[in-house]
Amino acid sequence: PVRFVSLTVEEPAKPVFVVDDLQTQQIADNLEDPRHQMMWNMNLWMGNRIGEARALRVNSVDWETGVVTVRESLFEGKSNRPKTKAGERLVVLNEAQLAELRVYKEKHFPNSEPEGWLFPGKRNRPIDAGWFMKKVIKPIAQRLGFPGIHWHALRHWNNSAMLNSGIDPAVRMKRVGHSGVKTNLLYSHADLALQRAASDAIWQRLQAAKQELERKKEASKAPLSLLSVTLTVTPKHELPVSP
Repeated sequence: PVRFVSLTVEEPAKPVFVVDDLQTQQIADNLEDPRHQMMWNMNLWMGNRIGEARALRVNSVDWETGVVTVRESLFEGKSNRPKTKAGERLVVLNEAQLAELRVYKEKHFPNSEPEGWLFPGKRNRPIDAGWFMKKVIKPIAQRLGFPGIHWHALRHWNNSAMLNSGIDPAVRMKRVGHSGVKTNLLYSHADLALQRAASDAIWQRLQAAKQELERKKEASKAPLSLLSVTLTVTPKHELPVSP
């Protein structure tokens, strides 16, 4: 007979933080450095892994068509291929996203070399994503009441936004570089059109959230309505007069 049985007690899984549309824009609204603003936006638009986002170069972007080629990932200071074969992919921005990206480059880094980092940091390296999250984003999120923010939450938001907008699963998987989907870097015109439709859906959600944030900000500035007080005086009594 078995006298002693050792049972493993499973600890409950920690809840996964999920960022919502409004929260993405609350963070964006508080970012001051243009590199931080654009890196945040690009992660929302593309759903990149953070190593892929850091490794984007000026020549990763086709500045005429809006096609962004993901072919590199940075981890612990080393440049590698993306995590999976499917990670090497094309993501197509829509016209509005490309226009914002062009303004960012032309205004802040007009003389950048083709091989230069899209989000340059110190010592000829791209922005330190860990520092950016810890020192910039998390303090903002803490003040706003959702300290659980992390980089992967943006990737999850991107995929969920496409899912909720009815984007075809194959298109979603290709855009985020899911390992279960076979992909390549040669897309047909039909593929590109489907990709732009996905970018349009993401853009519309973010614009709606931005408008909601502006409404909330305007409402907070509205003056409080003044209380009107009516003083009734009866003829039989005189009001006291201050000495």
